[in-house]
Amino acid sequence: MGYFGLTVASMLVSAAGVSAQTVSEPSFEGTWKAATPVTSLKPLTPVVLTAEGRKNLAENKRLRSQRKYDDYDIMRTRCSNPGVPRLMLTPMRFKIWQRLGVMTFDFEWNRALRQIDMRGLPVEPLLVPQMTGQTSGHWEGDTLVAETTDLSDRTLIDDIMPHSADMKVTERLRLVDADTLEDRITIDDPTYYAKPWSAVVTFKRQPAADFFPEHVCLDTRDTVKPSARAK
Repeated sequence: MGYFGLTVASMLVSAAGVSAQTVSEPSFEGTWKAATPVTSLKPLTPVVLTAEGRKNLAENKRLRSQRKYDDYDIMRTRCSNPGVPRLMLTPMRFKIWQRLGVMTFDFEWNRALRQIDMRGLPVEPLLVPQMTGQTSGHWEGDTLVAETTDLSDRTLIDDIMPHSADMKVTERLRLVDADTLEDRITIDDPTYYAKPWSAVVTFKRQPAADFFPEHVCLDTRDTVKPSARAK
């Protein structure tokens, strides 16, 4: 065949392998919604908090009992981005699409956005933590493994559970069937939790939506009991 022929053949085989690998990766694209809307994650095993974690959870519960929501839950009072993983608990629809190595989650709730970098680039720590942090993802067979770090500790894990700025959230997303998407969430935060803990959230495919109607979350600070910060 000769050197040139072998080189071309090798390139074709390599390209075919890459193509097959790409085809084998499932597509999450489409419109989704939580199968059963929830505000709190349901741990698969008991959650074991550290002393610092117990202190912060107790404080959140105290503030909630006094309706001082602005002191611990700025999503509820200021429509702040709920962060990860809480953003995945919003009861409204979201769309997923993947372009140019980035998987984008477009949420109907307050038109929030979340992105997962699929390019395999090194992750550099952010100078200032963000509400949704930064997420990198890769495929393990038919499962998308997404790791999120650099999350602001102003957010909550769900509607009550606290976390530190050192928390890492690992999600394993896979299609259970063509119309069911499973998100297995693992929380790893040694500052607040003695060991990692996990929960599962399931989404159902919705009719295709070319666009979402505008949704605006309204600030409710004037309708709840004034907080210590407001004084």
